[in-house]
Amino acid sequence: MTNRYEELINAFEEKLRTLISRYQSSQEQIDQLTANLMRKQDDLMHAHQEILELRKRNEHLRIAKGFGGSEIERTQTKNKINKMVREIDKCIALLDE
Repeated sequence: MTNRYEELINAFEEKLRTLISRYQSSQEQIDQLTANLMRKQDDLMHAHQEILELRKRNEHLRIAKGFGGSEIERTQTKNKINKMVREIDKCIALLDE
C-alpha cells in the first residue's frame, strides 16, 4: 500500500514539474513577445514622426514650387518629392513586417 502512495506522489511531482516547466516556458515566450511588441510600437512611432516630417517638407516644397523657378529646379524638386515618397513606402513596408 505504501508503494502505491509513493507512486502516486512521484507521478504527481512529475506532473507538477512538467506544469511548472511549461509555465516558465510560456512566461519566457510572453516576455519575448512583449519586448517585440514594444520594439514594433517604437518603430511605428518613429515612422509616424518621419511621415509627418516628410509631409511637412512636401508641403513646403509645393509652396516653393508655386513661387516659380526654372524647369531644372522643378525637376529637382519633383525628384526630391519622389524620393521622400519612396522613403515613406519603405517605412510602411517595414511596419508591415
